[in-house]
Amino acid sequence: MQSKRNRYITLSPSCSLRLLETPCVYNRDEDELYEIGDNALEFLAKCDGTRMAGELGAEPEFLSYCLNEGILTSLDSPYKRHFTLRPSPGDVSLRYLELHITSRCNLRCKHCYLSAGDGVDLDLIRVFKVFDEFDKMQGLRMLLSGGEPLMHKGFWYINERIQDFGFRSVLLTNGTLINRDIASRLNVQEAQVSIDGLRVSHDLLRGDGSFNRAIKGIECLTEAGTKVSVATMVTALNRNDFDAMQDLVQALGVSEWNVDIPSLSGRFRENPGLLLPPREAAEYLAYGFGGGHHLLGAEGYACGAHLCAVGSKGQVAKCGFYLDNPVGDVSEGLENCWEKVGQIKLDTLDCDCEHVEDCRGGCRYRAEIYSSEFGPDPVRCYSHGVNPSCMKGGERHDYKEGTEKLRKCV
Repeated sequence: MQSKRNRYITLSPSCSLRLLETPCVYNRDEDELYEIGDNALEFLAKCDGTRMAGELGAEPEFLSYCLNEGILTSLDSPYKRHFTLRPSPGDVSLRYLELHITSRCNLRCKHCYLSAGDGVDLDLIRVFKVFDEFDKMQGLRMLLSGGEPLMHKGFWYINERIQDFGFRSVLLTNGTLINRDIASRLNVQEAQVSIDGLRVSHDLLRGDGSFNRAIKGIECLTEAGTKVSVATMVTALNRNDFDAMQDLVQALGVSEWNVDIPSLSGRFRENPGLLLPPREAAEYLAYGFGGGHHLLGAEGYACGAHLCAVGSKGQVAKCGFYLDNPVGDVSEGLENCWEKVGQIKLDTLDCDCEHVEDCRGGCRYRAEIYSSEFGPDPVRCYSHGVNPSCMKGGERHDYKEGTEKLRKCV
């Protein structure tokens, strides 16, 4: 075997260089982001598979670290890798893109935040254009959404192409269409499956038999080696399921459990009785574990600053809740639309409590419903034991009881 100095060094296939607010290396398979300095960037940019370790002049400790972390790999013979190195545009980088490739869905969930599906697929030319633009904009996570994305007529063409880019691909699915064959063919790094309670409450929300099919889908994905996360929306139907849900998701072996509170939008407006008051809903944010990267704001900015969404008609908005009020269309270019999205700075919010750096002001869409564009999200306020001061509708509660439960470690 060749010595390390006489082997060709290249950035690992799962890793890419990203010029965000600071230079980074992103490992899409592990969803790991490493901040690096200018010297490390200069060195790693030379690791394109055409030079041996001895030619690169790397510090032995740094080279060993990169090889052990899987950032670099060594080859017996040269194989040139091409990098796209350009700074992410704008003051805040676009890291997470929610791409609704279709409005088609096989379910009609009572709490869906989108309106009734109209059977529209985002055409493949625009899908691939978005892939390419997002990659060049230094994007990290592509969230393939719908409707049910597997129902896009060209889904398998999308599945084939998506592996050619440096971002991590995450399939957001209801899980009911996934069998062993489909699971084995998927090229995504992660699938997030919606499980909204135990069987009875899940089926009441999503349709008879949907719970068992979704669980089977998770089992098939896990068997195929795909990382699986679970998303759960808190409603009046599943509020008593969460202790058992915690046991369920742990037994399923998922890597991440995202728990959130839905807002009255889309089809959920037809079922307002399913929505819990903010004070009650907040308790359930104590559940869940891991992840939620795309919900985090950039330093100094409100929630969702690194995120935007593209709808199945090509409309671009700051997140999926705002698709009916887009800033533009992907035909204008994703970068041009991103410049128009705009981000809210934390110091412009009507929130000045000690937790604002943690909650980032909470969900901006929910805040607008309950207070104002720059007001607080009361769900996040209550989850920190804070009394929101400017809610619409006059709800004013001194929220002290239950704070110990909210702080419990799950």
